[in-house]
Amino acid sequence: MLEVGEIKERVNRLEIELGQKEAPIPPPAYNLELEGESYENLGRIYQQGYHICPAAFGQVRHEECLFCIAFLEKE
Repeated sequence: MLEVGEIKERVNRLEIELGQKEAPIPPPAYNLELEGESYENLGRIYQQGYHICPAAFGQVRHEECLFCIAFLEKE
């Protein structure tokens, strides 16, 4: 997969150098910080008894989860 990505980048650079293609527009940078409503929604999901940690997202939580709590306290 990495080799394919590197080859695609090289092809794009060569096409740009030869004037056959315009410079690509870089993808937007996404801010992954939890803010406002989305953060509140995750807190609500956790209070309803579901995991919000990446390892078990959406699964029923039978007791407190340190990973979920750490995720909520990142703010």
